[in-house]
Amino acid sequence: MVLPKIINAGVYTHAEKHSQKVRHLWVALGISGCVRSDIYFPDGTLCSSFDCRTMEQTPVLSLSAPGFRTVFEYNSQRENWVIMLAFPSITFCNEDHTFYWNYKEHRLPIPRAVKLKKQEAVELRHICNLLCQLYQSSLPQNVLEAELLSLQILQYFLRTPVPVDDRVELFRKRLAEDVLWEKSISVHCAEMGVNRDQLRKDFFRRYKISPGEYRIEMRLRKVLHLIAYSDLTLKEIAFETGMKNLSHLSSFIRTRCGKTPSQLAGEYRKSH
Repeated sequence: MVLPKIINAGVYTHAEKHSQKVRHLWVALGISGCVRSDIYFPDGTLCSSFDCRTMEQTPVLSLSAPGFRTVFEYNSQRENWVIMLAFPSITFCNEDHTFYWNYKEHRLPIPRAVKLKKQEAVELRHICNLLCQLYQSSLPQNVLEAELLSLQILQYFLRTPVPVDDRVELFRKRLAEDVLWEKSISVHCAEMGVNRDQLRKDFFRRYKISPGEYRIEMRLRKVLHLIAYSDLTLKEIAFETGMKNLSHLSSFIRTRCGKTPSQLAGEYRKSH
């Protein structure tokens, strides 16, 4: 696992009027004291704007990438934490003005800014404070803990609102509930009265995985869970996951894991 490398971390509390160009990946927790702020993308277009005369400041967690420029003014009530990171897993695309978290073969879009509830802001302030103390200590073990805490902060950008029950989410729920694979994707689409190809595109656009691969991954996780944490026989596991027979289960596991179900059972279950 590649951890974020902390370049610097701290909290700004002094009144200031300034402009600044971002040199590293910035994770900022803005709490209070902002009078005005204009943030520009690397190509010079306006990203966001704030003016306390017409807007109320609410706690926000935000990202800025190298090349971003900020023009800002803070008063004496200022509290904004900034963590500067080197973390190649998060990249910014100038073409579509979007941050992406590159995870395995997936390129997951994440928001640039996340508005925080009061309790979330309190939690993040505590994490930022602890992170800064650990990082400033310079002890290797503490710096490692600080880097792990930076990941905990970055996880907030992966939190998405619960999807509304539109056709894409309803389709996902149908697939998730069809644990025995009794119906094909085409049958599910037909019963919903929607175009299969369009729904597949919409599904991938939202979840960054195809419906077919989503079903396979869910089935694999259930198989592995039952092998590791149940006392079911392999034949019973095949039945519980909608497999035709034990040979079907063996073929599925070999393809996805490169091992036989018996080999996995030997690894996961206690010897008697």
